Amino acid sequence: MIDLNFFAYSATNDIGLLAFAISGAYKGINRKLDILGVIVLGFLTALGGGITRDVLAGKSPAAFLGYNDIGFTFAGIGSAVIMYLLIKKDISGNIIIKISDAAGLAAFTVTGAVVAHQSQFNIAGIVILSFITAVGGGLISDVLTNRIPMVLKEDFYATCSIIGSLWFYISINIGINQNCAVYTTFIVVLLVRVVAILLNWHLPKLKS
Repeated sequence: MIDLNFFAYSATNDIGLLAFAISGAYKGINRKLDILGVIVLGFLTALGGGITRDVLAGKSPAAFLGYNDIGFTFAGIGSAVIMYLLIKKDISGNIIIKISDAAGLAAFTVTGAVVAHQSQFNIAGIVILSFITAVGGGLISDVLTNRIPMVLKEDFYATCSIIGSLWFYISINIGINQNCAVYTTFIVVLLVRVVAILLNWHLPKLKS
């Protein structure tokens, strides 16, 4: 089992919660939902992937065991709503929002990989739990807003999580310090995603 410094895990988790709560809230705002809809989407985007991950790992969802996760989630939702009221326009395509989302993707890839490793999953389990944690909440919110899930059609996005989870598995198994594995996995996913945004990377698609 990984003996992680609490700060290493908690910091990445909090980054993910804030980033994805904001991302989910903006989805609700851009779809012209009311304030309850915005809160629900922010909540599900931030916590949906983690709840699904914990169920698959045979654990009680961490989101229901304390106040920290929910507090950070609603802090993110509040930040999104305040920014919206001040700016009063759709900035979901803004590079700052995209990079914030990239940070959430990186953070939740890490937390998914850690939970999978602590549960003694093999490489396939680590990749799948990282993937679900990182993109599960966004997938749920896309379905609720009647959109094709971004992970299935957008640019080089979910693949970044797969790359990061593979790096985590390799780094742990070649003897890299466990906390270092957490931080470097975060950096790998974030850098790959930011480069993909800047260079407009896409996975190949079949032509109709």
